[in-house]
Amino acid sequence: MGASGLGSGLANCINLSNLTLYLSSNQIGDEGASGLGSGLANCINLSNLTLNLLQKQFICFGL
Repeated sequence: MGASGLGSGLANCINLSNLTLYLSSNQIGDEGASGLGSGLANCINLSNLTLNLLQKQFICFGL
């Protein structure tokens, strides 16, 4: 599930206004990054988002 699963869960939190995610020292692939972004897009009341991506390794294919 990973980041994609997190995105699916966040998609249900439509009343969320503040969110801080500590995602340091993780590997997030294409599917996870896309799922996380899609889930956050559904958080229509989100006004403050903080992402901690310290030592993040994104694995991207098809660039």
